[in-house]
Amino acid sequence: GSGGGIDVILAAHKVGLQGRVIGIDGAPQMIERAKQAVAEAGLQDRNIEFRNAYLDKTQLPDDLADVVTSNCVINLCPDKEAVYEEAFRILRSSGRIAISDIVFTENVAPELRERFQSTWPGCLGGAIPEEDYWQTVREAGFAEIQIVARHLLTPQELEAMASCPGEEFTPPPSKEDRVAVEGKVTSIKFTAMKLPLK
Repeated sequence: GSGGGIDVILAAHKVGLQGRVIGIDGAPQMIERAKQAVAEAGLQDRNIEFRNAYLDKTQLPDDLADVVTSNCVINLCPDKEAVYEEAFRILRSSGRIAISDIVFTENVAPELRERFQSTWPGCLGGAIPEEDYWQTVREAGFAEIQIVARHLLTPQELEAMASCPGEEFTPPPSKEDRVAVEGKVTSIKFTAMKLPLK
């Protein structure tokens, strides 16, 4: 979910002149915005490619990437299992993922989750319990999961996240619903490996 291109630009600086970066987003408008951002950053001569595709069907070849990154996008995908299986497939042996995402620290009442899901673009719409999230990552084949950082969202951050990318796109949840999940929503940053076959 390369969005407006910030993470692609950061990755291009990391991989240097010899590296290759592929940005994937399901929205053609975001691909255009990202291309513009790359040009504005003066990186148009780098080996940067954009693809309009969904994260669970990238159409990239097997064993292509050394690293797959995602910044608060997988929680927006209905089929997280397919997304992680796809990431595993396109990674080379000993490749790794570096992910930032949003999870619930405990189970939330089903009717409350349904109300958040009704405004899916808000970052809480697709959030799942953390325990289920780690199970999804492990079942896709990843190992050596290392949590780099975790941050319990403050009420103000929660309010902003719940109506991301803005109230004109995603109506905010009711105050009661937001208060009901205060202290239960965490931002997690982690890495995991695709270990070589023995």
